[in-house]
Amino acid sequence: MECIRFHNARFFLNSCGGHLDSLHANETIIAIATPAGHGAVGMVRISGPSTLDVLKRFTRLPDQSHGPAFTKEPRRLYYCQLVTIENQILDDVLAVYYAGPRSYTGEDQAEIFLHGNPLLLRRFVNTVLDAFGDANVRPAGPGEFTRRAYLNGRMDLTQAEAVHQIITARSELELEAGRKNIGGEISRLVSMFRSAMIHLKAETEAEIDFADEDLTFEQLPERRRRVEDLLRRIQALLERAHETERLRSGVQIALVGIPNAGKSSLLNYILGWDRALVSSTAGTTRDYLSEEIQLGGVPVRLVDTAGLRETEDEIEKQGVLRSRRAIEESEIILHIVDSGAEPYTFPDFPEQCQVIHVFNKCDIRDGSALYRDRSPDTIALNISCVTGEGIDYLRDVITEQVLGSENTPDPILLEDRQRYHFHQIRNALEKLLELWSTNAPAEICALELDRAIEHTGMISGRIDNEEILGRIFSVFCIGK
Repeated sequence: MECIRFHNARFFLNSCGGHLDSLHANETIIAIATPAGHGAVGMVRISGPSTLDVLKRFTRLPDQSHGPAFTKEPRRLYYCQLVTIENQILDDVLAVYYAGPRSYTGEDQAEIFLHGNPLLLRRFVNTVLDAFGDANVRPAGPGEFTRRAYLNGRMDLTQAEAVHQIITARSELELEAGRKNIGGEISRLVSMFRSAMIHLKAETEAEIDFADEDLTFEQLPERRRRVEDLLRRIQALLERAHETERLRSGVQIALVGIPNAGKSSLLNYILGWDRALVSSTAGTTRDYLSEEIQLGGVPVRLVDTAGLRETEDEIEKQGVLRSRRAIEESEIILHIVDSGAEPYTFPDFPEQCQVIHVFNKCDIRDGSALYRDRSPDTIALNISCVTGEGIDYLRDVITEQVLGSENTPDPILLEDRQRYHFHQIRNALEKLLELWSTNAPAEICALELDRAIEHTGMISGRIDNEEILGRIFSVFCIGK
């Protein structure tokens, strides 16, 4: 199989490790930007000073046997032919050129849309590398286009990380949070925190520098109030992020009950397809099954467990044991009850689980009313897996339990790196309050403000750390 050739192995290793000297301004990068595999369209992305030269050399208008399709007019989409070094037609393509700095990377950049055959895409990339290899055109490293966008001031570090959040999102909730971050939500919060702390630092420094002057500065109680307000805002941000992370990780829901209560039928009904075998024979489900859906924009893992009962069948015993483990690991339990069966003593469920008692076969008998009379504080409702009655309402109830008290969550995603720096800012401000309460010298108080301000710079990328940059961009895909 043909592969993309790396003319500069030293660079490629360095790009993954994140050495700034490998991102020399004279180097142009090229990469396939669409996922591996066959598709309708595949895209090759180019960025750097030789971008226009590549386009002029390898594109031509369909009615021209010779001559480039591109002039220096940017931001126009051309229908043109892609040609080889020997001027043979490689593919009919659409291509667009962006003149820096008005591009994603802040440099001259192009995007070329070919037919989505991996052989065709790799052939074009290798053709360019063969023709320009000695003129600083080379394969892009992971995340290098976005890294260049950051280094060229097109986005800050939190927005660059949001690009990866959007690409890897598993749910609508993550997409919404990633969209907010790439729009600058974290950037604005960090800027606000930083500005407030710089103002406090300026006042503290003025007290030090003009201690002998007859000047009036803001009283300490007012400064304490401002710092306490900052701490409340930071704590609220961390709590939002914690709740988002919980929802981002997904919620596990176990479908539990005695054999033949309708657990597998309900799973199939919610999924909209036959995932589990359904039979009138009790004990059909010997092991638990699981599938993931989205409710309220949150990933939810539904686990259909084996029927809970005493049995002499060794295989079924193992299934029941696995079911009990799945119950322990779940946040929500749907206890499926056969409304038409004889009443039985409900099992004890883990205290940390939210239990919803679901009385199936309500087309035969209303089983939930009597139970609600005995236990008014519990959630009990009727459904029918035959007619579909009550299942939409059950979905609404589950969604409400998944989202908790916030039916419309306000998600915000923090990477581990960002969360660490916010905790450090909080620690520095708490230490500042402690120093003020002991009448510590202003010089010592100023050091804690310096520490807090430094961590805001680490979040947004105002303060570069090459090892951190390498770690962030190495998880990106090639072509982004």
